[in-house]
Amino acid sequence: MVARKPDHKQSDISMTSSDAVRQPTPLVGKRFDGQIVSPQWAAGLTAMPAFHELVAYFRKWPPHSFMSDESRATLYALIAALKPAAVAEIGTLFAGTTQVMARALWENGGGVLHTTDPYGAERCPRIIAAWPGELQAITQFHPLNSMDFFLKLEQQKVSLDLVLVDGNHDYEFALFDLQMAARLLRPGGIIVMDNAEQTGPFKAARSFVRDNPAWRELGTTLTSYDPTLPFDARRASVPGTTFVILQAPPHLSIGTGPQSWGQVRTELSSIDGFMLDIPAQKTRGTLHYQAIFRGFADGNRAGVELRSIGSILLELERPGAHEHRLPTPLKSDLRERYDDAFFTFEIDLSWQPDPQAPPLALAAVPIPTWSA
Repeated sequence: MVARKPDHKQSDISMTSSDAVRQPTPLVGKRFDGQIVSPQWAAGLTAMPAFHELVAYFRKWPPHSFMSDESRATLYALIAALKPAAVAEIGTLFAGTTQVMARALWENGGGVLHTTDPYGAERCPRIIAAWPGELQAITQFHPLNSMDFFLKLEQQKVSLDLVLVDGNHDYEFALFDLQMAARLLRPGGIIVMDNAEQTGPFKAARSFVRDNPAWRELGTTLTSYDPTLPFDARRASVPGTTFVILQAPPHLSIGTGPQSWGQVRTELSSIDGFMLDIPAQKTRGTLHYQAIFRGFADGNRAGVELRSIGSILLELERPGAHEHRLPTPLKSDLRERYDDAFFTFEIDLSWQPDPQAPPLALAAVPIPTWSA
């Protein structure tokens, strides 16, 4: 949640030296076009000639990226194959790895990189300002801890395709970063957790996948964990890296939960239901819900919290939108009484499948409706 303050003794002046910057040039990105990122893709990555070319290009460069050559090459390859619109990095430090990811986005021809470091307000902008203009234009630095960073992206309604988590490596902080990254990630997106050899990030990844079984690792370092080698420095999703690479499911997977996505701003001042966006699947069971509608006004001196708890019997065989009406609408008159009134909606779900039925898949978080 908060990056540990770096204790490196290097002078910041050296971070902008000429050896830290190369003019952007197309590398091997086109050779990753059309490739589908999957466990099979990750297993074969290090055998690809294009990967070896990337390792050679990033050998000991940028000089202030504290990752292996293979780690930098893997990040570049992931971005080249995914073609992400938005990438986030927790832990800018000296922006060496940041520059690698920016170069991959530049070669793709599109995308924005958000990177954050709460201790880099003076250091990082000066380093990034020494980059070629093409890379500066697609990089947004935020001098924030990860909690404020994720909240800012959420408020700006930024959906992420790839997140590199490399901040505070204590378990509690690493798990928070992983959970918040997952919350903002698009279906099928990727989270790269660095420092798998350290207890905090590795334990956080194991805890997260245990609680979110629809997610999968692009590798086998979690499933092949050997308790007789609890501190194996070689464990990684891709050999030569220090990564645990996790991929979100193609849809939201609802299990016994309960599961919540937190409160989200809504323009509605009253609600009478919510909309489920249901992809193709065959399942049957009971969807339990708790809908919470909150209003705030008068500088947060006035407020209201209303809720509705119920359940829906679902038998699904085809995709489509399903609107559920609440037994009693949740109504507020705050907007009529205050000019500064605003509202949020929170939906909590738990799926109770019939025997042998699979988890429920949703295409998106349910949204509130008002039909009056």
